[in-house]
Amino acid sequence: MAGIGFALRTLVERDDLSARLQGYGHAAIVAAGPWLFTVVALAAFEAATKGILDREALSRVTAILIYNFSFSLVFSGPIVMVLTRHLADLLYARQAEEVPGVLIGALVLLWGIQAPFGIAFVTLVLDLSAAESLLALLGFLVTGGIWLACVFLSALKNYRSISLAFALGMLVAFAAGTYLSPLYGEAGALAGLTLGLAVIFYCLLGCILAEYPYGIRNPFGLLPSFRKYWDLACVGLFYNAAIWVDKWIMWLSPDGQSVAPGLITNPSYDSSMFLAYLTIVPALILFLVSIETRFFEQYVAFYRDIQNHATLQKIRQNHKLIMSVLGEGVRNIAIVQGIICYMAILVAPGLIGLAKGGIELVSMFRFGVLGAFFHTLLLFAMIVIAYFDLRRILLCVTCLFFASNAILTLAFIPFGAPWTGYGYFLASLLSFAVACLAGIWCITRLPYMTFIANNRGLH
Repeated sequence: MAGIGFALRTLVERDDLSARLQGYGHAAIVAAGPWLFTVVALAAFEAATKGILDREALSRVTAILIYNFSFSLVFSGPIVMVLTRHLADLLYARQAEEVPGVLIGALVLLWGIQAPFGIAFVTLVLDLSAAESLLALLGFLVTGGIWLACVFLSALKNYRSISLAFALGMLVAFAAGTYLSPLYGEAGALAGLTLGLAVIFYCLLGCILAEYPYGIRNPFGLLPSFRKYWDLACVGLFYNAAIWVDKWIMWLSPDGQSVAPGLITNPSYDSSMFLAYLTIVPALILFLVSIETRFFEQYVAFYRDIQNHATLQKIRQNHKLIMSVLGEGVRNIAIVQGIICYMAILVAPGLIGLAKGGIELVSMFRFGVLGAFFHTLLLFAMIVIAYFDLRRILLCVTCLFFASNAILTLAFIPFGAPWTGYGYFLASLLSFAVACLAGIWCITRLPYMTFIANNRGLH
């Protein structure tokens, strides 16, 4: 599903500086739109409401938004992974007329799972007003809808509409939050941010339905795919939980802070890691615009020639081209992310100062940047493994990432702030090493894997 990557590559390859800047800007939105929304909206909102909301109120609003993003990502993970595969199968089979029905069915399934947990959490755990509880629940549901809608973005071509959706959502969140906060306090701030998220979600929904202008048919055709691709559902669960498990553990650590009954965060760790994650964006842009598109072309050529009864020499030639493209892709991502990582580590004190953080955040941020470096490479390896349908290997890697991030984060808590973040760094390094070795072992034997290992007629 690299469709939008080809459209962006065409824009970037134009002999025009403005076109290239537009292409990379659109790619940033497509690759990391929800995350960029969170950072930009919160930063602008905090600056605009300074003096209107006190620090405690702003901390509670921020914590609710973080909780919504965290748990909606984990709840949506299994559905998103199975939906991605199911959607790819539909498009490959040229059954695009079923896409709107699948979208609606997936949303109903996701919200049917999210709603009971969200209602129980805001009513039994949190101590908020009725208005704040309702807005927190709506934000939780809408954020889950955005994660699910993002599955369809790779299959779209209208990147301008996607960028416009996120830009409009950020503008609405900032304007509505700034206007409503003086009138209604925390409830007004939550209403503004939730409204911005809703704008993004419904704009993305409109883009998807405009791309696939068909009626709603077979909305729950996705359900049988969960039995067929149960391992992908587990991958989605464990990978998204792995991204957040170190934050959950640090929230419950001795350094965690309760900003409201039921809302526990660790502002120092959270801000350091979230800032470190921003260093991943350039590598995601490079992967979306350049690396995945080139790899996809060679990937399609390899299997198309096999279907057309190509000679063994041709198959081996295509295999070498795939290996070459993958090697070049790993090198390019490692160079880009390595340079960004090095620069971020050097300027860490200045960046933390601009973010108004204490000196103790510098080491956390540096470990976070190192972890983000290997996390980027891990993500690249996982995507390649997924392309070749090595689902059991993918499941083992994600389970390892989750377990190692949890265990190592717990192990370094007694060493204090200077070692905070070291667990995430080591977990990313270990998981990438395992994913890389497993991927290399399989892909270097790709012809054998294609004709023998994955041939059900021989088993």
